[in-house]
Amino acid sequence: MLHLYNNVSKINILLLGSLLLSLINALAPSTVVYGPGSSELVILTAKIAAREGVETFCITKAGSEKGCRKLMYGIDYSKAGIDEEGKAKPISEPEDMGTSLEKATCLILIADKEPIDEGTVNTLLSNGGPNLSKVVLMSKIGITRAKGGFLGGGNDLKMLESEKALRSLAESKNLQFSIVRAGILKGGGPGEDGNDFGLSISYYNNLFDIIEAQVTMSHDRFSLGIDCCKGDPLDLPNAFFVMNTKNSFEPTPTDTNRISAATGCVAALLADEEMEFSVGCKKGSTPPSMEEW
Repeated sequence: MLHLYNNVSKINILLLGSLLLSLINALAPSTVVYGPGSSELVILTAKIAAREGVETFCITKAGSEKGCRKLMYGIDYSKAGIDEEGKAKPISEPEDMGTSLEKATCLILIADKEPIDEGTVNTLLSNGGPNLSKVVLMSKIGITRAKGGFLGGGNDLKMLESEKALRSLAESKNLQFSIVRAGILKGGGPGEDGNDFGLSISYYNNLFDIIEAQVTMSHDRFSLGIDCCKGDPLDLPNAFFVMNTKNSFEPTPTDTNRISAATGCVAALLADEEMEFSVGCKKGSTPPSMEEW
């Protein structure tokens, strides 16, 4: 009888352990990153989310997985062709997308350049599992005052309409909806040799314009501080001003380092409440920690 009691106790302990493990897995943060925006910003956001302990998948074009691994973690990592534990996983197969969305607690949408199709987002959300609770949108500074017209205004107006539609869609599904706004994007690497914030050196190697490469590398050395403000109070400078400052790495409130933009999305992912803020840049050699965010 004692032997039987001990066996039952062991079974109960095993069942309890299995239940606790299932509960932990259900509560563990998991995210899917997708967007028609900057591809390097999609994979950089995914890399930083994984760095913060979030199980992360980024939806990419079929056949681009190796290139994504190379940009995130370097050429040696990409040659292995294996997604290691704790690293962001690029996916393109419908089955992988379905599996990742089913376990996701958050969906990050990168739309820094153009609006996201509402139908696509609805499909993504419809495939989400019961733990999905939040949507984080990366958008652009000044969009809330878009009026259409000349020099890209029409696209800005479409982005504003898309924002409103996505917010309504999230609310209809009882999901938190946060917006992170970025300005003129610069920088973004390299995340190697102990610095796992930016993309790998391969990102720099793909910049064939010498001036652009110099500005990018300098921005990553000297302009990693953030100038963060609530809501969308700033307007982007006009196209002529942007053209004149294109080759400058001096920090401004309407320029945003890609590392800061991506980190802001992850900070919004990890926050308890929904939020909206704009991310500019100021002088700094290291990006702020999640605690500082």
